[in-house]
Amino acid sequence: MKIKDVLVINPGSTSTKIAVYTDEAREVVFETNIVHDEEKINDFPNVAAQRVYRTETVMEFLKSKNYDMRNLSAVVGRGGMVPELKGGGYKVNEKLCTRMASADIPQHASSLGALIAYAIAKPLGLPAYIYDSTMGYDLLDIAKITGIAEVERHGGIHLLNSRAQAIKYYKAKDQDYRNKQFIVCHMGGGITANAWKAGKVVDVSSYDDGPMAPERSGGIPLLLFKRLCFDGRHTEADIDKLISGRGGLFSYLGTKDCREVERMIANGDHYAKMVYEAMVLQVAKAIAGLSCTLKGKVDVIILTGGIAHSHKLTSMIKEYCEHIAPIVVLPGESELEALAQGAVRMMQGEEITQEY
Repeated sequence: MKIKDVLVINPGSTSTKIAVYTDEAREVVFETNIVHDEEKINDFPNVAAQRVYRTETVMEFLKSKNYDMRNLSAVVGRGGMVPELKGGGYKVNEKLCTRMASADIPQHASSLGALIAYAIAKPLGLPAYIYDSTMGYDLLDIAKITGIAEVERHGGIHLLNSRAQAIKYYKAKDQDYRNKQFIVCHMGGGITANAWKAGKVVDVSSYDDGPMAPERSGGIPLLLFKRLCFDGRHTEADIDKLISGRGGLFSYLGTKDCREVERMIANGDHYAKMVYEAMVLQVAKAIAGLSCTLKGKVDVIILTGGIAHSHKLTSMIKEYCEHIAPIVVLPGESELEALAQGAVRMMQGEEITQEY
């Protein structure tokens, strides 16, 4: 089939990255990162409630570029935290949108990918897709056990960028990532790590049980957390924001910007230094824990994501973890390109398009 342009949408907690790719996702027409007013975002009662606001923002940007929507062949968004999704791509339908908007799944901005893509594509008569959902992996059965029989471990990770960076790293070595065992740690507003074997994620350190991050609490002692939940001062919405949005570095230092924290440290702020090093230690412990799942046979550890640009941060992690395996730093993310290429492969029939 003749594929024209693909619109890509990757929502983050306070931003929405979009791009238009052409020539079967080999060339980017334009891309941008729309940064939203954080106070406005925080005013919404939940993630799904942001759907109209974010869709209108995307459409306003496309209009400002004088982009002709008739050039589109498809719209693809980042996949949300739906536990039953597998890796790879899905065609978005009403049922999937309802699930993405459900209060029964973790409230994460990635769920907006499907909602915005469908809202734009449906009136145009175009297909909308998601690719590599944040929960699209194949955990070992023993990795799903939590310690409470009624609760199965799912976890949410940055699967899309983790796979893209692994493919990039091993392609440069003329090797197939599916033949390797390795760990990828994505570090942004949230920090997650994942262990790979035979091309699949078999264990994870996720955003709610792994290390603290710039805006997320990570896993914290349960007895103390229980006391916080029932102290009479915090609503369920407050707790949700402490877990994701107002936890981590923000909880201690009032900022989610690692560059600002490093400036604080450079100016002699010893408390900021201690909190930052605590985050680094937690990241290192997550990586070390996943090495056990691979029984110590780790070919490489890949550090990626936005804050992997920090030489200070990655050097500190290396001090803790380099004994496990060689550490490679691939800062930033290739999520927009990975989404576009995934959509093209589905449209060309090179990958199965799954239905929810």
